[in-house]
Amino acid sequence: MKKIAIVIAELAAPGGAEKVAVDLAEEFRQRNYEVTVIKFARLPPEITRYELPVRMINLDIPERQGGLFTQISLLLQRAWQFRQLFQREKFDHIFSFLEAANVPCALACSDAVLSIHLDPGTMTRSEWLAFRWLYPRAKRVIAVSRQMQNLLEKQAHLRNVNCIYNPVNTRLIREKSQETLGFTGRFILGVGRLEKQKRFDLLIEAFARSKAQQACKLLIVGRGSQQALLEQKIKMLGMEARVILVGFDANPYKYMAKAEFQVMSSDYEGYPLVLIEALSLGCPIVSTDCPTGPREIIRHGENGLLVEKGNVAALAAGIDELFFDDDKRERLRQQAQESVRANDIVAVADAWLAA
Repeated sequence: MKKIAIVIAELAAPGGAEKVAVDLAEEFRQRNYEVTVIKFARLPPEITRYELPVRMINLDIPERQGGLFTQISLLLQRAWQFRQLFQREKFDHIFSFLEAANVPCALACSDAVLSIHLDPGTMTRSEWLAFRWLYPRAKRVIAVSRQMQNLLEKQAHLRNVNCIYNPVNTRLIREKSQETLGFTGRFILGVGRLEKQKRFDLLIEAFARSKAQQACKLLIVGRGSQQALLEQKIKMLGMEARVILVGFDANPYKYMAKAEFQVMSSDYEGYPLVLIEALSLGCPIVSTDCPTGPREIIRHGENGLLVEKGNVAALAAGIDELFFDDDKRERLRQQAQESVRANDIVAVADAWLAA
């Protein structure tokens, strides 16, 4: 039986890269690979973890406060522990997720496959130096969008980059989407962590300006550090009866399946899995045209609408356009599932194994 290692800091839910790691691990397990998830961080008790029926190893080397010497010491400790574990276990495949795991994996083993899920445009100078010095050591670097791949090839001069889009377990998502929703009436949907980059403040303001808010509600599924600020904004706009912060729900698919459409208002993304999941359920999208993923997912006028990033008026207009044009919304709904067929977990897992 072949052995696969999935290396990631922790399996915090509902993170996008963490979800990709979980889905791939489960797909490999079902193919009778021996899957081991290697973790090294500690999550606060209030953060939900993904659970997997596979072997888990926690090296317990969490982040530490301190200067450059402390961070280099931490990096070397992780790399040393990884190297010892890899040599002992003799994995056939080593797949790493996110930069906290990628850098020590690159130091520990030249057979590691590293994956990047962040917009390279948001990375620091030290992160770019790591790309140039360490990532060429890896067997392969996986970018989750073509635009990201191009940036890494041009700016970091990497020659070992492949693009593999994020996967969706279509069968499982469709099963979960059948769950009863404790909400009646028409609504549009926002899904994601309540963090600054997601710009839910922009979405709430755009919804308040739209004509659609007179005929439906806005449901936002997720939690994060911006919740109190968003609650204040909702109150300031007098939208308490129209905008509902649902909180975290492990099954956002029941909302996607019943929403009029889903809205993404982010300033930047990697390759947003939440768009793929919605489209796989026939849920059209209105999204800001932000770097680096939405343009590779949303084909304007075919499965959704793209609007200018950071533009409240444009987002409000997009919401109204799709809400009040029943024929367009239904046409986009019909074309949504076919547009993300290549993201099905089976095809994506095959690509990872071939990397």
